[in-house]
Amino acid sequence: MKSLLLLLAITTAAMAQITISDAQMKKLGITTSNVNISNTALIGPLIAKIDYDEDKSKSYFLDQEASVISLNVRQGDLVQKGSTLCTIASPSLMANSFELKELQNRYKAMQNNAKKDETLYKEGIISYRDYQTSALEASTLRSRISVLESQFAIAGVRANANGTMNVIAQKSGIVTNAPLAVAEKITPYQPYFRISDSSAMIAMINISPRLISSVSKGDTVLSKDAHPIGTVISVSPAISGLTNSAIAIAKIRGSQLRAGTTIGVLVSAQKPTASILIPSHALAQFGGKTICFIRNTTGFSAQELLIVATSKEGVLVRQKGIDTNTKVAISGLIILKGAMSGLGFE
Repeated sequence: MKSLLLLLAITTAAMAQITISDAQMKKLGITTSNVNISNTALIGPLIAKIDYDEDKSKSYFLDQEASVISLNVRQGDLVQKGSTLCTIASPSLMANSFELKELQNRYKAMQNNAKKDETLYKEGIISYRDYQTSALEASTLRSRISVLESQFAIAGVRANANGTMNVIAQKSGIVTNAPLAVAEKITPYQPYFRISDSSAMIAMINISPRLISSVSKGDTVLSKDAHPIGTVISVSPAISGLTNSAIAIAKIRGSQLRAGTTIGVLVSAQKPTASILIPSHALAQFGGKTICFIRNTTGFSAQELLIVATSKEGVLVRQKGIDTNTKVAISGLIILKGAMSGLGFE
């Protein structure tokens, strides 16, 4: 055995050509298999963070400082639309509430004046300029009212007679964000409440740079045991400097999934063109590169692989010299690597 392995080392050429006969292969336990053509790639496992679908959630923001006076619900509680979530105090927001009521009353009167002036203008009693003046004043009031109404709609609050405000649930669902305690300060422009649909979840999947082109919108997301759990709806082309990865967003389903948890997933990526699948047990690492040993008339040649995707079964490649007629070594790889390195074995 030792002399045979030394012979392999001596006959290893500069281009990683290993000369070996069928008899020697049989003695050393080196076997081969054909590669396969594949139109899909099962990529992964990949790391995914689970969260509630923001499209099916309602988040509450304030553009004013406020404090929590009382809490009726906490994270994880189920709420119905119209119920009171908590009570807050905000002097500036309450001042805006009083302003809104005043402007709404003024606007009603201004609208009546504008309609009267329109009639008088059509009858030729007043000038167009006078009519436009009252119409412009009404429009200005309407703009300010819209701003304030939008502020209260985003905040989700309703003013009380005692100067406090109730935060009202604008949809039914599960509370996924809420203040933790009474007297807690609410930071302006930061979401302080969120109600989500408990059945609408997303997975934010980390994709390494070399796999970005392999994952596309519409690909199927599977659990680690290969059960379909969702579909990719978007893939970011940008790489995060913090994680050195891009993010693919998938809508997923599964009653056992919990927001905030991290899971492993697989992606069944549909390939636009056929690729050659080199099975995992035919792959070897040599000099920091992924290689396989291709069978030829005199033995094997070591071939660095141009990988287009990685899957659970192996790697997908598209390169000259590798097609469906190619045979690769699937056992005895350590012996072939030793021959490449010029090593002998006992």
